[in-house]
Amino acid sequence: MKITREKACQRLHHRVNTPLAVTIDGSTYKAVDWSIGGLRLSGWNQFDTVSVTDGMECHFSLPFQGFDIAFTTSIEVVRLIEADQEIAFRFIGLDDRQVELMNHFVEQLIRGAMTPIDDTILRIDSPVTPVSTKPDPSPTEEVPVSRWPIKLIGMSVFYLVLGVGVFSLLAKTIFDNFLSIEVAHAYTEKPVEELVSLTDGRISFVNARQHRDISAGEPLFRISSPDLNQQIKDAKIDLEQTKLELESLRKKHAVVIDIHKSHLVKEARFIEIEIDKKQQEVTLATETLVALYEHKEELLVASPGEGRLVRILRNEGSLVRKGEPLALFERDGEPMVVAYVSEPEARHLAIYERAVVRSEFYDTAWEAEISAIVPARRDELGFLPGERTMRVELRLFAGAAHLASGSPVRVEFPATRIDNLLPGGAEAVQEQVAGLL
Repeated sequence: MKITREKACQRLHHRVNTPLAVTIDGSTYKAVDWSIGGLRLSGWNQFDTVSVTDGMECHFSLPFQGFDIAFTTSIEVVRLIEADQEIAFRFIGLDDRQVELMNHFVEQLIRGAMTPIDDTILRIDSPVTPVSTKPDPSPTEEVPVSRWPIKLIGMSVFYLVLGVGVFSLLAKTIFDNFLSIEVAHAYTEKPVEELVSLTDGRISFVNARQHRDISAGEPLFRISSPDLNQQIKDAKIDLEQTKLELESLRKKHAVVIDIHKSHLVKEARFIEIEIDKKQQEVTLATETLVALYEHKEELLVASPGEGRLVRILRNEGSLVRKGEPLALFERDGEPMVVAYVSEPEARHLAIYERAVVRSEFYDTAWEAEISAIVPARRDELGFLPGERTMRVELRLFAGAAHLASGSPVRVEFPATRIDNLLPGGAEAVQEQVAGLL
């Protein structure tokens, strides 16, 4: 007996010749054959615009018992047959429902019998995700000992954080609008004094720069006085002349003693008196010269303490008169904060009340204490905004010494105190708390 062996078919899917219309780029083509894996179209004449592995969209239309079952999917070119004007595609975008539907048609066509339309519609509408056949764990050893409700914990944490954020925003809004007074245009102020010239003259030396830290006693300006220089020259000449006269009297005294061979003679005694007198004149002239030199040293203007020059008013070579300002000196130390409020707002404030001072430049806040509430000065009324005619001075606590004078800050005052809200005031509250303890 002869056995004939046929080669195994390499196709993955059954191909069918059922009529099928495919629309690509507005043109409709007939399918020569098709399967779940792909299809082959005839009448293709656009070989110059496509190549193998090109992808495109197509509209799949399958006629069935008087109506069309259609859907859109993605296909990819796998073969071009120019001689027969055919092109082959494979499906690359079928979802589970489309695959199930095509399987249903192909299987029924291969068997030779189609199911009723109700069964087909049922397959179209039914879910494609199979129901798990694995039973739930019933034995005690398969059930987890403890179950953490992860979703419940996560939602609880989310709502807790959201609630804290909303409550904080609401509390800040109430505090800013009803329980506090905010002054956005306050500034810092440090003691500033003038360095003045001690005499008429010319500035011969300047050892200063604006906004540079200066130590106490550091020389800043030297003033050269022509009158003082002339007085020193005259004092030197007077001293030298007096010394010469003293030397001449001493020589004369020596000659008289040599002539009379004695210092007890009357003429020698008179010369000794003159010598004593000239000696006193030399001493006086020396002291006068020393005093002039000391006065010259005093013309050197030095720093009165640690701080900085915020403004230099005279430069080297300038002529100055006695008492004229040379520079503005700012001392180191904690600055004072100046804020302006209206009279109704000032009624809610009190001396020694605490406030918060904030600097947006340094991104820092300091605690301050109200030290004075006074009407604004006449020279301040011209630039004050609106009805803010009350000047509030605050003393900053430690940590703000680096703030320069004139730095812009923001001040938050408490607008309501506990002794205004509760009957009996703060003392009554303290007594109640002590009674509870």
